[in-house]
Amino acid sequence: MNFKRNDFPPSVKNLLYEEGTNFKDDYGNKVQALGTGIIAIVGTARSGKTSLAYSMLEWVIDNTSRNIILDSFPQRIIDEAFPSKFEGRIFNTSFVNIASVETSSVWLVDDTGSSFNSRDSMSGSSRTLSRTAGILSHWEQTVIFTTQLFSAVDLSFLRYTALVPILRRVDPSVVSQERPQFQETVRHSNYQLQNISKQPYFRDYYFNVKDGTVCESPFPDWINKEKNPIQADMLSKPMKYHDVEKKYEMIGQKAPRKAKNKEKKEFNAV
Repeated sequence: MNFKRNDFPPSVKNLLYEEGTNFKDDYGNKVQALGTGIIAIVGTARSGKTSLAYSMLEWVIDNTSRNIILDSFPQRIIDEAFPSKFEGRIFNTSFVNIASVETSSVWLVDDTGSSFNSRDSMSGSSRTLSRTAGILSHWEQTVIFTTQLFSAVDLSFLRYTALVPILRRVDPSVVSQERPQFQETVRHSNYQLQNISKQPYFRDYYFNVKDGTVCESPFPDWINKEKNPIQADMLSKPMKYHDVEKKYEMIGQKAPRKAKNKEKKEFNAV
């Protein structure tokens, strides 16, 4: 692909730009951006899913006027971990409140396999995910979500809107657990990445299923753990920074009640 490392292929930009933005497609033709849909980033843990998503968010900040919304990220991450250019354009909103968002925005829904599990049909987030799939375009919303396997996500979210699947490395031992229609694509992606990558877990490239191409992966300097170890950890594992009550809520449980300290009775010697 003829684009710079900090850029993205036309199929991705088609969803990241605001609706109607003029840009060039793969053949150099001027087209108008759709400006809505789903960018699904799939890969095994530590394969670089989240860093690629952050690169897309930075591209949105640099090239559009759209806002960024992080699904239920700790507020501390927004306040302390993102560069100053994100200030005023990045918000922390639960996906179940998507109907309240009135501006054209790009969402990051991270670790979707646990938040929007295909078997967790009764959760509020899962119901919202399914019901909004067909009307994202009416609300001018683009959703970037990450997951370890497509099989972990309710497919109703993938059937009714524009979709650009992006594949990072998927552990060969779990490919058989993927949905049958995706297994061969995942194996092909792994093969392509293995042939070109020079980094562990093939983090330096990703496979764009939409175009059938291998693309060099950008990596924001502000999440480099060698330069910013604390910031990098916060962005790599954002859910780690929730308080205990929120962590229990994320797995559908109530936090244990804190034991009250019993007052020690004092006895006066007789």
